[in-house]
Amino acid sequence: MRAAGDGASVGLVAGRAPPPAVARPDPTHHRPDPACEEAPVDVQLETEPDRLVAVLREKVAMDRLPEFYDRAYRAVGEAVAQAGGAVAGPALGWYHGGPSATVDVAAGLPVIGMSTGSIGGGVHVVRIPGGSAVTAVHTGPYDGLPAAWQELESWRAANAGAGRGDFWEEYVSDPSPGGDPELTETRLVLPLA
Repeated sequence: MRAAGDGASVGLVAGRAPPPAVARPDPTHHRPDPACEEAPVDVQLETEPDRLVAVLREKVAMDRLPEFYDRAYRAVGEAVAQAGGAVAGPALGWYHGGPSATVDVAAGLPVIGMSTGSIGGGVHVVRIPGGSAVTAVHTGPYDGLPAAWQELESWRAANAGAGRGDFWEEYVSDPSPGGDPELTETRLVLPLA
């Protein structure tokens, strides 16, 4: 796949494990189920604010993403707590460029009460730049995210400028054990150049 915004499908979604205070998503949701019928997403053009986030960023083999997310959310949660910061929103996965055999990904949490820089354990507080972005909220199981990303990318290609080269998912609600995955909400953000 190529970078987001260059006309390629952005259909990358990875398993992740939020810190202990956040429910654990399904680590296999990046594998679409061909039998799954997709509901259309409501695509919007919005202005995103800058976001201060604590993240662990690595280049990861696609088949190692679930382990990376497990390790990253645990490390970020612990580092933020030890540094005296506070979590200010849902867990996110921030992708830099498009995936191939590997992907450049940062997993983390929005924070407040912290300054940019290293906070230990490979975790850094960084600012995600704001600006114009194509967004949507996908409601349903994670296996529907590739189709939602494709819809977002198609809308961008037809209605907006080039992508900036990064994109992220905000895991607004995660399925609880025994919960209904049809109610899971994931916010998709594709920043524009």
